[in-house]
Amino acid sequence: MRKAAALAVLAGLLLAGCTEKDPGQAVQASSSSDAPAASGGGQPPPSIPPRPKNLPLNSVDPCKLFAKAQLDQIKVNRQRNLVETSEAFKGAPYCAMDGQDGKGFFSYNVSLITTEGIAPWLSGKRNVDAKLVSVGGFPAADYKLLGTTTFNCNTSVDVADGQQLMVEFQPDTRNAYTQDQMCQRSEQAAGFALQTLQTLK
Repeated sequence: MRKAAALAVLAGLLLAGCTEKDPGQAVQASSSSDAPAASGGGQPPPSIPPRPKNLPLNSVDPCKLFAKAQLDQIKVNRQRNLVETSEAFKGAPYCAMDGQDGKGFFSYNVSLITTEGIAPWLSGKRNVDAKLVSVGGFPAADYKLLGTTTFNCNTSVDVADGQQLMVEFQPDTRNAYTQDQMCQRSEQAAGFALQTLQTLK
C-alpha cells in the first residue's frame, strides 16, 4: 500500500510542506519551551502557538472526518479504513482516499497519530523540509522529504497534547501538481477534517 510504503521511507530517513478555500498562513515564531531545540548550530525551531482547543483523536474514525460535500470538493471518489504497519506510527488508523481532478489522479492519506505532536517535524532533526503554518486557527506543520519537489506534501495539525492529525497528498499523475499545489491540497483536506472533528467533540 502506498501509504505504508511512503511512511516506511519517511520513517527510515526521519528516525536516523496552503488551502484552496482556507489557505494556511505562516506563523510568527515566539519563545516557548514546547518546541525542542534544533540540532547542530542551526537556527532554533519555531515555537508552536497554543491551539484554540483540544481535539483528542482517540476513538475517531478517520474516514468519517469528511462530509460528502467535502469529498466532492476535493474530488475524492473512494475511501477505505486501514491501519499503519510501519514502525514510525505502527497501529495508527488512517483513511486512504483516491481521487481525480481532470486528468490528474491522486491520493490522500489521513492518519490519526496519538504518539507524538507536530514539534518533531519542526525540530530540524528530521530529514524533511518543514514550515510552521496555521490550518483553521490551529498550528500545523507542512513538510516533505528533504530535497524533493514532486513526491508529496504532508500537513500535520496540532490537535491535542502529543497528538496530530496528519494529511498526506500524493499525486499519481506525473508532473500534474507543483509542490505548492500539493501543499494547498493537503492543507485544504486537513482543514475539512478539522471542521468535522470539532463537531464530534
